Amino acid sequence: MPVYELRIRLLLRRFADDKATAEEIKEMLGLLQREEGDKILGSFITEMRQETDHSSAHLSVDWDNIWNKIQQSTIQPKTSVYKMKWMYRAAAIILLLGIGAFYFSTSSKKAEVKTASIQETRNDVSPGSKKAILTLANGSQINLDDASSGTLAKQGNAQVIKSTSGELIYKETGETSNEVLFNTVSTPRGGEYKLILPDGSAVWLNAVSSIRYPTAFKGTERLVEITGEAYFEVTKDKTRPFTVLVNSQNGSRDMEVKVLGTEFNINAYTDEMDIKTTLLNGSVNVINGSSSTIIKPGQQAELSNNGKIKVINDANVTEAVAWKDGRFEFNDADLKTILRQVMRWYNVEVEYQGTIPDRYFTATISRHKTLSGLLNILKQSDVDIELEGNKVIVRP
Repeated sequence: MPVYELRIRLLLRRFADDKATAEEIKEMLGLLQREEGDKILGSFITEMRQETDHSSAHLSVDWDNIWNKIQQSTIQPKTSVYKMKWMYRAAAIILLLGIGAFYFSTSSKKAEVKTASIQETRNDVSPGSKKAILTLANGSQINLDDASSGTLAKQGNAQVIKSTSGELIYKETGETSNEVLFNTVSTPRGGEYKLILPDGSAVWLNAVSSIRYPTAFKGTERLVEITGEAYFEVTKDKTRPFTVLVNSQNGSRDMEVKVLGTEFNINAYTDEMDIKTTLLNGSVNVINGSSSTIIKPGQQAELSNNGKIKVINDANVTEAVAWKDGRFEFNDADLKTILRQVMRWYNVEVEYQGTIPDRYFTATISRHKTLSGLLNILKQSDVDIELEGNKVIVRP
């Protein structure tokens, strides 16, 4: 997928979620004026229609207010862009009426296509939610999902605050302290969490992930360490590069990502084949030992077990960051790849009975659905799969 299309789809997603800034809306309108704008917009609307999560932010967006903001923009959109108001409204109406079908393709030869609605059952597992443990410098722990909003602790010259929206925020107290303290936030299976680092950088942690960081960035470098998967929006600071040290849990491979200010995703689960760094904005330098490579927006760096870094030029950025926006997105993914994500997000075990045939799936599924809804999609795609207690059983 061209970088231009990846960028416009990201902006459309942020716009649909009512998260786009004024600058991003202007950029989006400018990109839509290109010749391919209508085609990409139409494709995006189709995807919105396929998202059947009725609690989705798309349904609560004040469309008139957003459109008024767009009209106040200094950019004068073409006639085709004005259609966006009505196309978004149509997509929202379809979702509200519950008419939207769920597109799901599956085949070992990439030929069979099916349409299925999501159905949930009583024998079910709830989706993940905001859950994390904060470990302070002295080793004491705070369960963040149980903690009340407000100041949780004081670490060096920083206050540790849980906001009313559930984010963890570090704010300097104004006091002078040369002591460098480190905190760690860890998410369990079925958990995710967002935190704001002392420099204002935002970090989203996926399930079974962690980040270790100082409570105040001192010196010439901002250094954090992660495991699992994390999405970063790094605050720009030309005098202090931001470095992410990526470690597998068994210590068999290390990777560094160095940036100044940018948006990127790192997937470093030890049960996945590669460590993947996907760049949305800015520029990052991916380093492994003596090897390094700089990637640009729309590219993905893959670090394999042999230590080699491979750059994917047309990476599927929306797929890489779908988890952060509350979606599973699969593009010709095999069943085991899908179920690894299921294990992490729904906190279940998966048991394969017999030899499972190679099959590939393409789908967009809300992460806010209960597990039975997702499994029902697989069943309707001729997968013999059952939920028994807290275990997913897969048969040939």
